[in-house]
Amino acid sequence: PSMDLISLPGLHALCNGLFTKEQLCEMEYIILHRGLDWRLNSVQAIDWLDLCLEILSLLHLGGNRRLAKEDYNDLREASMVQLEYAVEISSFIGCAPSLLAVAAFLNAAEGYSESGDCILNCIEEVFGLSFERSEMVKVRNIMRAQLDEA
Repeated sequence: PSMDLISLPGLHALCNGLFTKEQLCEMEYIILHRGLDWRLNSVQAIDWLDLCLEILSLLHLGGNRRLAKEDYNDLREASMVQLEYAVEISSFIGCAPSLLAVAAFLNAAEGYSESGDCILNCIEEVFGLSFERSEMVKVRNIMRAQLDEA
């Protein structure tokens, strides 16, 4: 949704006057304070995707060849499309944003580089993560299938 819809005036407009702006603010506070105890996940899949692209920029793809800026834009766009479709897949609800982003990135990067395993290993090492390979393969295959259906 547009960020305007998520703003206080946007939410107020969506409610068609059912709640006042003050009530919306109070509900937000109750949800954040009592319901979630202020535990929020601020790192999103998009953040992980950008980290994947940064790591790729540090790797050589064969000799001294590096990807062109257009290629990075294409990789990001192709990854973003997969992440947008991933929102619709209920089995991904429990998946970490890092897993979804890395899976989407590796799918998008297949045509550009054989560095997928290297990138995955770098991400795991740098950030102290450990992706189960079978889960990664499963998520990647589901994302591919979703794209094929689109």
